[in-house]
Amino acid sequence: MSLKIEDKNLAESMETQRKYVGVLSGKGGVGKTTLAASILALAYKDPDINPIALDCDVDAPNLALLLPPENEEYVNKKKVFATLKAEFLENKCSQCKKCINEHFCEFRALRWNDEKNYPEIDYIACEGCGACKVLCPTHAFDIKPVKSGEIISYKTELGFELIYGQTRLGSTTSGKLVSDVKEAVKGLKTFDSSNLIIIDGPPGIGCPVIATFAGLDYVIFITEPTPSGLHDLERAISVAQQFNIPYGIIINKSDVINDFKDDFLNSIRNADHPIIGEIPVDFSIPKAMSFSEPVVDFAPSSKASESIKNIYNSLKKILWN
Repeated sequence: MSLKIEDKNLAESMETQRKYVGVLSGKGGVGKTTLAASILALAYKDPDINPIALDCDVDAPNLALLLPPENEEYVNKKKVFATLKAEFLENKCSQCKKCINEHFCEFRALRWNDEKNYPEIDYIACEGCGACKVLCPTHAFDIKPVKSGEIISYKTELGFELIYGQTRLGSTTSGKLVSDVKEAVKGLKTFDSSNLIIIDGPPGIGCPVIATFAGLDYVIFITEPTPSGLHDLERAISVAQQFNIPYGIIINKSDVINDFKDDFLNSIRNADHPIIGEIPVDFSIPKAMSFSEPVVDFAPSSKASESIKNIYNSLKKILWN
């Protein structure tokens, strides 16, 4: 059951205050996308909420697997040109071989083709730094923007909009693509009426994560009671604290039995990190994933679904109280 809004001021606040919520984790594989999909499914059924979904895990986006398009014909794709790469200009090359002999490229993206007697560029290794362009005596190199990925958007089967970015192999600007995805949401027709943007973010603490944090009103960190789960959670929380963004923790597989569980819980409590919910081990989750559905739709009465419903209601109170 969703939280009923009886306070008139609170209801008005929900209508006028758009909230950006990131679902993040210190490491991959702890249930981040599963949770984000289920929160979105619950939000769309809630009469108080008009959600939009963003997948900012641009190096490995998979929220679309659980939230497929309503109609494949209406999937919009936009190319993004945010990566710089070197381009070799054969007609300007004097075959002096200085680019190789004098090590113009610190990234080892240049190699000499003996048959053709000119340099070749390794697209994957090239960082677009521009050293070859500056150092070549005959100006046989140029630096140009190339396709770095795509931004895909569509209306999901459940009825709300989803936007996600997909980085092209070899691109080095995943953080910029995250920012582009977050900017693209403003172009949706449903943006003005939306009061909740749920962002499925990337794992870790790298550049795409920093770009995801920008502008968030709240962060949900999901983790598991394991040594690596705690270690990576603490690193991710440190980033949220630097941005002064409020956050809450969700413990996935909370009823698992292991020797580290007590130490895990004590560490979180001693650090005074807020826990907003727990999700037990439930085989309904992998089953739901195999059918490309959020678990709250696939098995609404399952233990996991009931826990996520409680988390959703707590989230509403946190965001708009």
